[in-house]
Amino acid sequence: MNISLEDELAAGMREHTADLRPSPDLLDRAARRNRRRTAGRAVGTGVFGLAAVVAVAMTALGGSPAAPTADPGPRSAPELLTVGMVSERAVAALAGDDVQHIVSTTTYRGTTEHGEWWFDRTTGDSRITHLSAPGGAATMDLWQLVRDDTLTMTQVFHQDRSFLRLDRALNGERPAGPAGGTPEELRAALRRGDGYTLVGPVDLDGRAVLHLRLDFEDGSDELWVDAETYRAVRRETVKHTPDGDALNRMDFAWQPRTAESLKPLAVTIPSGYTQRELPPVDGPV
Repeated sequence: MNISLEDELAAGMREHTADLRPSPDLLDRAARRNRRRTAGRAVGTGVFGLAAVVAVAMTALGGSPAAPTADPGPRSAPELLTVGMVSERAVAALAGDDVQHIVSTTTYRGTTEHGEWWFDRTTGDSRITHLSAPGGAATMDLWQLVRDDTLTMTQVFHQDRSFLRLDRALNGERPAGPAGGTPEELRAALRRGDGYTLVGPVDLDGRAVLHLRLDFEDGSDELWVDAETYRAVRRETVKHTPDGDALNRMDFAWQPRTAESLKPLAVTIPSGYTQRELPPVDGPV
């Protein structure tokens, strides 16, 4: 009976699907038997035929050939996922005490603003920086630090080299963080159930991500999450208005809470800046 290499591998696959992993010597054993059976014949399976069989076998089993010697490189985005599965894993990935860093772009009425936002989820401290352009010079910095139920706001204006400082009692409240991009807001959006649709695995600036999209009457809401860690990578919202579309894009980075990642949250007033006088107000601040 003439049994080909394909038949040998298929038999091996059926034999080992109980634990979804082929035995280490499956491919080697099948190849040796096939060489003996086909010795002296002019036509064989060929390199491409063997490669195709191995690829199908490994994809079906979820395993890999025995004893790989080279790094297989980054894995491609999962393909057989539902919106519910992606949302559940993305919500779980938002747990923790990471320092959140956001690069934002907002466009409305023909004007585009750029900024960065750092947010310490443990203390509620944050910093907002307005930029003249992506990666350009800062035009304004705003630090909001929480200490003993008091919010201290320090706003630095780089164009006229001045700054303001104001304290406000929190009365048990907590600063909300970056609007539209806080972990709480991202979790709430992801828990909307069947609101999003899974557009599919895509490449985002060389990174494998999963793309979720929600269309509503006057706009859209899109989320991209890392295909391996399920961390939020980007959120983009569009709202249709009589004056044109308002677009807000936020690119996320999540950094372990270390002395280095907390450095941007330390208030820094450049030398030579003068403090502005607060305008008079009626009643309590």
